[in-house]
Amino acid sequence: MKDGQVMPLLQYIVSLAVTEAIKDLCDKNGLPHLDVRIKWPSDLYLNGVKVGGILCTSIYRSKKFNVSAGIGLNVDNKKPTTCLNVVLRELVGAACALRREDIVAAFLNKFEKLYGLFINGGFQILEELYYKTWLHSGQRVIIQEKNENQVVENVVTIQGLTSSGYLLAIGEENQMCELHPDGNSFDFFRALVRRKIE
Repeated sequence: MKDGQVMPLLQYIVSLAVTEAIKDLCDKNGLPHLDVRIKWPSDLYLNGVKVGGILCTSIYRSKKFNVSAGIGLNVDNKKPTTCLNVVLRELVGAACALRREDIVAAFLNKFEKLYGLFINGGFQILEELYYKTWLHSGQRVIIQEKNENQVVENVVTIQGLTSSGYLLAIGEENQMCELHPDGNSFDFFRALVRRKIE
């Protein structure tokens, strides 16, 4: 990729390609829909439990970014929480399973299509689909801000994403702000950094 400003959005395209691939596989095989959802910025959840995650890294060389996307998806291991196939068997009540190789093939097909849309038309083309898949529309969260020597907690409501891929939220006094994670993925909503949007 050449545009460093939109590069952070690539992890959202990868996440969306995974969720869409799983939906397509379930439809293709006549299986119930597995509602895998995206937890911003890069986790995958099923029935309120994490089943996967995305990690994108990049190297800048020759005036472009070479991006590697790592995808972890719990397909078969029911420990320590759950996996796709355990939930699928609970829904169907019979021995059925998604195969890793089918998931990879479906993901590559979806990613190629979604990436092409993203490169040619920007993330706005995919926003509606992304928001249908993520967990956060209208979610109220507590953020912490340093105010002189004190840490002040405020409640904001998530509205969507900013053009740079951060969370767009509105405060109790209708003040728009951009939320940035502090690097702690365990409880990042309680430790977001807020930047006012003028």
